[in-house]
Amino acid sequence: MKPATILVVEDESICGIAIQETLQRAGHVVPEPIASGDDVLAAVLRHRPDIVIMDIRLKSYIDGIDAAQRLRMVSSVPVIYVTAYPASYAEDRMARSAPAACLEKPLDEAKLLGHIERILAEPRKPAGLPF
Repeated sequence: MKPATILVVEDESICGIAIQETLQRAGHVVPEPIASGDDVLAAVLRHRPDIVIMDIRLKSYIDGIDAAQRLRMVSSVPVIYVTAYPASYAEDRMARSAPAACLEKPLDEAKLLGHIERILAEPRKPAGLPF
């Protein structure tokens, strides 16, 4: 499988770097992680990722779920949520944004990479943005 470009959105810099390094070891292209939901759309425009890994809690007035919902309005890029909260914490809100997966922290690398492989193997419409 060819390498994917994966954008990591994580408010804890150590976690963001750990996810970035895991994905890079697996052969994926991973730009510098971002920590703010406010920066997600600009980063997607700049990097054109195949997948976005999104923490629920971010350094901004909008959380990861709000950022994913805004992203969904302009792009079909799949989002994998990661959270330290139990899945029930925001289950209804997460479901409305149609995530490709939701994983609890601490992340299981094999599960994360398995979800990425599954997502990349699924046929989907181009993730192009309308502008």
